[in-house]
Amino acid sequence: MHSLPNLTPSIAREVFAKLCASLAPPRADTPETRAARDELAMAAVAALHPTDALDAMLAVDIVLAEACYADAVRQAGEYRDDLAVTNRCRAQAAAMLRQMRGLLRDYEGRQAKRDKALAAMHPAAMERAGYWFRDVSVPLSEPAPAQAEAAPPIPAPTKPEFSELTEAEQYALLHPARTRRIRAAGGLPTPCDFGPPEPAIVEQLVHGTSPILLALDHSELATAAT
Repeated sequence: MHSLPNLTPSIAREVFAKLCASLAPPRADTPETRAARDELAMAAVAALHPTDALDAMLAVDIVLAEACYADAVRQAGEYRDDLAVTNRCRAQAAAMLRQMRGLLRDYEGRQAKRDKALAAMHPAAMERAGYWFRDVSVPLSEPAPAQAEAAPPIPAPTKPEFSELTEAEQYALLHPARTRRIRAAGGLPTPCDFGPPEPAIVEQLVHGTSPILLALDHSELATAAT
């Protein structure tokens, strides 16, 4: 069973149960093919990185629309000797493809809006840390008007090397969702459904105030506000 790091295990189970129950049966309906079908669909939902329950529901709708598109394409091939049925299947496939792409645009727009709100709320923290978690093309300040004599360019801040960061910062960059849960719980969450870091790292994650850790706290607040 796949996990959704930003959601509780009970919500993730409910999301995947709804997904698998709504999928069309595979062409060769056996326990093995059903398991493979469910595994692929769950991996597709997880790949969309839902950050809350509504994100997860939208991700399920996207994956189901794509599955319906693929099933309609398959049926068009099966009934290729019947032109009327083939045309209906192709029309259904085209409609489901448009729906899937529309849902995906809405989903990506929702995530982009959340990222812009985060960058606007906490530009100082995002300037140093935010770009590690998601590519956000948001200007942090308005460009200055052109001057008669251009001032010398200000060197861009240098991004610290990964090896220069503390162990807690390195862990946060590799496992942002786990770090948010640890900081929110003031320690390891209960139940802890992932391999826990060393106690010293947990202590640093809970009490650390570096821009990288603060950016994760702000990301959680921005998500809750949407």
